[in-house]
Amino acid sequence: MEEFLYEGVDKEGNELKDTIEAKNERQALILLRRRKIKISKIKPDAKPLFASKKVKGAELMQVTKKMSSMVKAGLPVVETIEILKGQAKSYGMKYVLKTIHRDLNSGVTISDAFAKHPKVFDNIYLNIIAAGEESGMLDDFLEKLAEMMEKRDKIAKGLRKAFTYPTIVIVIALGISIFMLIKVIPIFQEMYGGMGVELPQFTQVLINMSEFLRNPSQGGTMFVSIIAFFVIFNLALKRITAFRRIFHKLCLRLPLFGELIMKSTFSRLSLVMSNLMRAGVPILQVLEIGTNVSTNLPIKDALSRVKGDILSGKELSALFARDKIFPTELSQLVSVGEKTGNVDEMLNSIATYYEEEFDVSVATLSAAIEPLMIVLVGGIVAGLLLGMYLPIFNAGALFGA
Repeated sequence: MEEFLYEGVDKEGNELKDTIEAKNERQALILLRRRKIKISKIKPDAKPLFASKKVKGAELMQVTKKMSSMVKAGLPVVETIEILKGQAKSYGMKYVLKTIHRDLNSGVTISDAFAKHPKVFDNIYLNIIAAGEESGMLDDFLEKLAEMMEKRDKIAKGLRKAFTYPTIVIVIALGISIFMLIKVIPIFQEMYGGMGVELPQFTQVLINMSEFLRNPSQGGTMFVSIIAFFVIFNLALKRITAFRRIFHKLCLRLPLFGELIMKSTFSRLSLVMSNLMRAGVPILQVLEIGTNVSTNLPIKDALSRVKGDILSGKELSALFARDKIFPTELSQLVSVGEKTGNVDEMLNSIATYYEEEFDVSVATLSAAIEPLMIVLVGGIVAGLLLGMYLPIFNAGALFGA
């Protein structure tokens, strides 16, 4: 089957620009005439060069929001998907929506049509779609799904913002240090060599570092060693589970940053669990899906323990309270939800609470890090300048004496 791009006018006089699948151009024209469409232009819809079937999270979020609005307005799902297919920006999204549209027209259920694309729609997405279809409230569930994706995107951006600035500043500080050691210090070294003055220990250390970096074999070896370290480190993180677990545990203990990771994780976890429970998904399945919310292994392990023990008849709040990795507030608020019979509503409140706490932490961290980074860069530059000028200060003191 090939895909053809056509332009034309339907029987109501509306201008159309869309695609149709057919064995050849002749069959495409026959199919369009059956739909009472007068064709002005038709051609094969060639796949763009270097086109990828990968769908970005931001585009999926926008498509979900539009789908929610259209279905909420009463538009049938098949028509909604057809419109979204025409509006899709990337080849990947267009391909996925085209396939879903074809499956829906063939009588496949909505949830099954979406489930054929697990690389695009995760378990959370698929379970909510299935629950919405089964309950007949797809519009409400799509709205919840769109809200959840929006909140998840906001948290992800907050984390990137918190980690990006210090990383950039540290890279700049290292760049300045290397530049001064390679280009500036040799000038002072030559000057002091001609003066025959005795160099302070700190200045000598800087000169030794400069000579080390400028030596092709020593500097080159260090550069290769640093690259090799990061390559091995990344490979170990990907392939050695025990190493990844230790690293993730250390991340949770980092001052400020560990707190950010915890708050963002429990905000997303509570939101996902709330929506899935509201959708009628069994608690075991909710916890199974919940373990995939975080990539942090200690948190995943803790959720797996909760899932394993839930069949013993213990309450969810008791299982959360038993494991130290879960904040006290989480178990206490879930306990309130269990007593009132509104666990899903309470989990939604917990998600909002941690989201607000996360926003406050990001703002506090940003306010604290900016001056700290300025002090760090200033301290490095001042230290290097002090080391270079120390012999002059010492000589001045001697002459003054």
